[in-house]
Amino acid sequence: HKQSRDHNRHLYSCPCGYKSNDDRVGAMNIQNLGKRWLSGEKNPRYKKDKN
Repeated sequence: HKQSRDHNRHLYSCPCGYKSNDDRVGAMNIQNLGKRWLSGEKNPRYKKDKN
């Protein structure tokens, strides 16, 4: 969710309470997509948030 990211402080805060560096969260997302691709998923993607 774009509203969960504070660009000035490079902080991602999820409504569930999870907080981390926004670049780290992006890297984890890329890693997850890579694992899905290696496991055989043809075109792994995240669905865009409608908000």
